[in-house]
Amino acid sequence: MNHKDYTSSLLEQIRNSVRDINTIAENETFEFFEKCVPYEVVKSVGNVFITGCGDSYCAAIATKPVFENADTSTKTGMVPGTPTMACRNIEFSRYQNTYSGWNPLTLDRNLLCAISISGSPARPNEAAMRMNEHGGKTVAFTANPEGKLAQNCQYVIPMTLPPYDLAPNVTSYYSSVFSLMMFGFYMSKAKKQLTAEQAEACRKGLLEYVDSYDEKVMDELSQKAFDLARQWEEDKVDCMDFIGDGPDYATAFFGSAKMVEAFGGLTTNDDSEDWCHINYFLRDTDHIGTFFVANEDSPAFSRELETIAVACSVRKHVAVITDADEKLFPEKAVIFKVPKAKAVWMHPLMEHIPMDFVAGYIGCWRGLRPFRNNEEPQCRDGDAARFRASKIEII
Repeated sequence: MNHKDYTSSLLEQIRNSVRDINTIAENETFEFFEKCVPYEVVKSVGNVFITGCGDSYCAAIATKPVFENADTSTKTGMVPGTPTMACRNIEFSRYQNTYSGWNPLTLDRNLLCAISISGSPARPNEAAMRMNEHGGKTVAFTANPEGKLAQNCQYVIPMTLPPYDLAPNVTSYYSSVFSLMMFGFYMSKAKKQLTAEQAEACRKGLLEYVDSYDEKVMDELSQKAFDLARQWEEDKVDCMDFIGDGPDYATAFFGSAKMVEAFGGLTTNDDSEDWCHINYFLRDTDHIGTFFVANEDSPAFSRELETIAVACSVRKHVAVITDADEKLFPEKAVIFKVPKAKAVWMHPLMEHIPMDFVAGYIGCWRGLRPFRNNEEPQCRDGDAARFRASKIEII
């Protein structure tokens, strides 16, 4: 069995990710964002809310640090950015400020970034309509500039995605993450939190990080993911935990989602502290796979090392995605060594790749249709009220 002999839409998206992100970057320059949302609009923003569903919510978590702290490309050189919240869609549209009320003095300084590739699900549209109703600004991040979300937002970032087939989506995720990161730095540049040179350095550093996932690195990650997936399949692993902290929690969340979408596995996601309080007690540990994201520059790295050691003491199948020295981890853990980024905020754009490969290979072997397409019982009610036909209410 050779990992290169397997193909699927998901696997091809992963293999093309470096090329595709560079293609997206050619279009999404700071000048591009200025045409979409003028300087004077973002200069006045006092609070940013980022929301979306599923992968789009993961993108919100992943990019929050870029808005909140303008990065100067050193480990501790963050300068104040714009207060930012990554909101679950239902939390924003039905609960945000329902108890204390919106502050009338800052309403027009609130900006909502609503993410939806298709622009059709009800909840992102509801969030945008609610922000409009309360006097804030709204920006749609969507690949459908004529869709509902674009129509319901005051400004539109028309994302250009490479073509892909229906599958557990990686392309839409890294497209959303890259677009949000660049918009965050565009905002910091407009507000003079970063100089033009610093903003451009952040952009250049991010693309250098993308390119560090060269052919050799991708081949090594693919081979290791193939070997791990084959072992886990032989050992009948069907349930998986995913653990990460801060922006790396977005990676854990996203990785867990790909397993569900690719082969219907049961997954959970958590942080390195709460895992020790809750999922540590799960039974049948020989059939649970556990993924950690633990980079050396993470403020939670010392806790992550402890939690990984605890997991290895009670479970057979533990994998770690890290840029740190492999000697820091228990020998029992399978280590996915990924390239080191210049800044902590860069990691979520690429570090999910090992998890994606595992999902892709297991999906190939099980021969299941992504998203249970046309399979029982998920096909019974189609899309009725699942997310497109859901009732919109403005609170």
